[in-house]
Amino acid sequence: MNNLIVKLHGTSGSGKTTVARTLMSDSQVTPILNQTNRKHEAYHCSHILLEQPLYVLGPYTATCGGLDSLNDVDEHMRLLSTYSQLGHVFYEGLLGSEYYGRIGKLSEQWGDRHIFAFLDTPIDVCIDRIKARRLAAGNDKPLNETNTRGRIPKIERLKYRLKHELHRQVIDVPHLYAAQFVQQLYIGAEKS
Repeated sequence: MNNLIVKLHGTSGSGKTTVARTLMSDSQVTPILNQTNRKHEAYHCSHILLEQPLYVLGPYTATCGGLDSLNDVDEHMRLLSTYSQLGHVFYEGLLGSEYYGRIGKLSEQWGDRHIFAFLDTPIDVCIDRIKARRLAAGNDKPLNETNTRGRIPKIERLKYRLKHELHRQVIDVPHLYAAQFVQQLYIGAEKS
């Protein structure tokens, strides 16, 4: 099976959730519910350009989605292990964008079939998106940009470590056409 697993990294407002939603909007989507709590845990996507199904991990029932909506790293690992056996996998989250941790260790079993993808969205674009999202939700308080700006060096350190110390598959994703770029990664994996 030439399945591909893509973990998308980026700070708040970089477009991670938008990529996930675009991948789903280009597909016939079936939500998958957790058997214990009956909440969304993944989405089965049948895409016309892909032979294999694509599984987008995490719930996307709120404005922000992805694995950040699930607090338990063991649950993240269960989802990744389960759905990687069934087809392609896409997952993202703000918290996982800054560290390798247990999920990184788990990903080693897939070698280069697991890609660490980093959005190249400029920080000022991210800040503007966060402000717009807050306004849309009725929050007109000034944004303290410190946390968002402070995440960039952490994400860059992880990217450096992945490339130069751990020798993992790292790809920069152009923010202007990120979903199409990620989609092409899956198409390319099936052709190889």
